[in-house]
Amino acid sequence: MAATTVVENCNLLSQNNVIVAQASKRSRINKAVSIMQDNYDDKAKVYYDKENDVIAIKPTDEDFEEAVLAVMNGEASKSDWKDLTDSIDDLSETIHDKLHIKTPVAIVNPENPDKVLYASYDGSSMYDVMDDNN
Repeated sequence: MAATTVVENCNLLSQNNVIVAQASKRSRINKAVSIMQDNYDDKAKVYYDKENDVIAIKPTDEDFEEAVLAVMNGEASKSDWKDLTDSIDDLSETIHDKLHIKTPVAIVNPENPDKVLYASYDGSSMYDVMDDNN
């Protein structure tokens, strides 16, 4: 009977470690979202998309929205888009290094937030809609 109790206690400890790790990840993601929201101020909504495990940036400022939509339509300058994607890469690298978050950061289509336009993980591009426009 004592062996069974030890095994059950080990399982409980393992389950508790998983719960603590998940709570810890959520709190780090919440902190990253809060910091990023402060940086984007009124220009974008920043939120965690749990279903896709991504921190999403949805442009809300009219100029920002127009710039992003121009990229989708193949009308944007590559240098402006590169400046924006470089800043997203910097953000993703910072949250990975400082907060130990292994979650991509993505700019989403302001008209359809289910569509990712650019995604970065640990400072490196994972997806870029501009690649599709060429």
